[in-house]
Amino acid sequence: MNATLCRAGKSLFRFRLWAALVLAGVCLHSAGSLAMTPAEWLRTQPQPNFQEGHRLPRLTRFGGALPLDARKELAAHWNYTVEFGSVSGGACYITEEVVARLNDRRSDEAQMAAWALADPRTYPLSVICNRSLPTRLPPETWTHDAAGNQIQAEAGHEWHPGVNTLFSPEAPDEVWQAAGDLRAGPLRALVARGLPIAIVLNGGEYGIGLPGAMQKFWEQDPAIVAAKGERTWAEYGAQRKGRSEKIIAESMRAAVPKRGFYIYYTAGGGTLRNKFPGVEDWSVDFDSIKDASDLPSNELYHHYFNDGFTGTFDMLTLALNAVAKEISAGRTHSYNWVSGGWNDTGREAPPTLAGPAEQAPIPRWTGFLTCCFTAGMMGCNAGYYADPPGGYAAAFAAENPPHWLRQLSAVAHAQARMSHVEDLLREGDLLPGPDRHRISRADSAYEFPTGDPTARVLVRRHSQRPEWLLTAWAAAGEAREVTVTVPDLGEVQLLAMPEAAVYRAVIENGVAVLDAVGW
Repeated sequence: MNATLCRAGKSLFRFRLWAALVLAGVCLHSAGSLAMTPAEWLRTQPQPNFQEGHRLPRLTRFGGALPLDARKELAAHWNYTVEFGSVSGGACYITEEVVARLNDRRSDEAQMAAWALADPRTYPLSVICNRSLPTRLPPETWTHDAAGNQIQAEAGHEWHPGVNTLFSPEAPDEVWQAAGDLRAGPLRALVARGLPIAIVLNGGEYGIGLPGAMQKFWEQDPAIVAAKGERTWAEYGAQRKGRSEKIIAESMRAAVPKRGFYIYYTAGGGTLRNKFPGVEDWSVDFDSIKDASDLPSNELYHHYFNDGFTGTFDMLTLALNAVAKEISAGRTHSYNWVSGGWNDTGREAPPTLAGPAEQAPIPRWTGFLTCCFTAGMMGCNAGYYADPPGGYAAAFAAENPPHWLRQLSAVAHAQARMSHVEDLLREGDLLPGPDRHRISRADSAYEFPTGDPTARVLVRRHSQRPEWLLTAWAAAGEAREVTVTVPDLGEVQLLAMPEAAVYRAVIENGVAVLDAVGW
């Protein structure tokens, strides 16, 4: 075993040096307080070292629109898609008006289309579905009281202003078919022009609400109560929500048949599953929603309904809570919505729906992402949900790049490292470990105990040969050696690091041999 650790250690020295440079978050080729734009900063940084010919899906982002040169740089060298849509507003929802701007050769859309048509392998597009809903809908679309009056209420219809009536879970299928057509029409127009669309994103948050907010209205409608029958409100609401989104998804899939993936927010195993009594009233269970997205997708935001990287409800424990459910349903890969926080005020924000999430230290953020990839995440959407000071195009001092930009860099570097073990991601199984999950006690924890709750080890095994992938993360930030025992591999020593250490492992002459996977 000493020889094994020595062999891994030589690689780890180089790995740690490179990781320190990559994750430092400063300009490596400039000095002083030179003002830089996001695209200029990206060009000065070490590019992520993707395995040549890898097949991991493109990364995407969500938030205010980036300047064109930053989008182009991210697509060319960082494995992101080109966000299709104008830079003049917020998130780039695809509508007929957006498509029409292709006819103006000076528009942002026309420029991005030109890149994609000239070099579709380098500049594939991602699109964000229009969140609007049809305006001419039958009366049974809405929730009514016993007298037949439409119930008027504040229902969180953020994406269709002026609507103050509540969608009924019993709204007929034609409503959701019309909603699907509304979203799919612009996408069909893009496909007809030959534009390569790699990822279709649906941000959700429309249509049928959740029982936690809606039950008090639904139970006033005799038709809804009769349809619910003996099911709980959570079961009934989830099944109806899942059906509506599956109908919309079928329209999306038909509109873009050659896409990489259609990803719906959110359609995952449930990070908060079993966390507190009644949680099912504020979510949609995976069995009901899984067919609404090509891959499971969960919300993983730093200090947003979680304790960050350490604590009772830390982010990795919650992520593995969702993974356990997904694996039980035969869905072993995911495409999640992630964010290292969007609080630019310099204060710690509480993990509430209204407050901005606290920004994460970038090395540990990278380590968390690496654990997620080890757990089956193939790609992700990097979100930042507040406009940074000066906006996304603002220049900054070279030695002080904005956190949102460092987050994008970290996501790409984490995925690039895992591209070198793509065979184990695609053809391997996440091993369950000996313990029960801390929240969902009926499920495995899907990690291996180290004796230190902040030193986390995840393991995958290749399904066809005796080869393992091990990831060791120092969630609290201080590197330390840990020992775990893995079935058939035996007891192994690993160096857990804040940015996570990744190892390939095989058995040679009866001894476990580990090789560190660098950057």
